[in-house]
Amino acid sequence: MNTAVQLRTLAAGDMPRCDLVHGSPLRFLAGDLGPIALLAPGAVVAYRLRSRRLTRLFVFRTLEIDDRLAAFVPGVRPRVRLLIAVRSAGRVRLARNLFAHLTKTGRNPSHVTDAFYLRVGVALAGRLPSREIPPSLLRQSCRTSPGGIAHDTRRGKVVRVEHEDCP
Repeated sequence: MNTAVQLRTLAAGDMPRCDLVHGSPLRFLAGDLGPIALLAPGAVVAYRLRSRRLTRLFVFRTLEIDDRLAAFVPGVRPRVRLLIAVRSAGRVRLARNLFAHLTKTGRNPSHVTDAFYLRVGVALAGRLPSREIPPSLLRQSCRTSPGGIAHDTRRGKVVRVEHEDCP
């Protein structure tokens, strides 16, 4: 089952603006309030809501079936597995930098484990963390979990990794 995410690039009055910080929609549909992005099951999505004074970012994984115990995110149907929720512009910027880092290093954010995102969420919920916390958590996620063997082209050796996106 696909997940629908409401996007609003130009919001009138007190309506929030909503956009995707990260996510690869299958296609877009026309909606009354703006375009609707359809996302495949199992995808990791970063969804930002901005109003005059408040900025929020939700990082979630889409589900294959509607689970009544899953989290409700405004503008997203059906419910999803919520991984990170932040409420300040500084924390939203750090989360955006995390997705930029994952993309720059050739990692697919949908292949990174939920445990990694939960650890980043805990780090972002505390005092404003340094820039090194998300990359160090990513290295820890790859090191501590058992998994297969891959060739690390940057170091030129074979390493044990959680999945193919972690070296």
